Amino acid sequence: MVKLEEHEWWEIAQRIRSEYPPSVSLIRHVMRRELGCTIRNHQYWNPGMVVYVKEVHLDFFDEAKETWFRLKYL
Repeated sequence: MVKLEEHEWWEIAQRIRSEYPPSVSLIRHVMRRELGCTIRNHQYWNPGMVVYVKEVHLDFFDEAKETWFRLKYL
């Protein structure tokens, strides 16, 4: 699993949209097939900052595709 802040994911998502057809970013099973991951939006309460912190979690199902994703986008 890869955890990203919203602004980090936004930059990566823009690159994905420019490199792939719209179906990759819009259809869950197409993203899993092409990139090897699915997206989950997650938020948790941070009492020190007194706010909810929003994160994007990418769940990978193929170790090779996760490595490729990390090398290309992170």
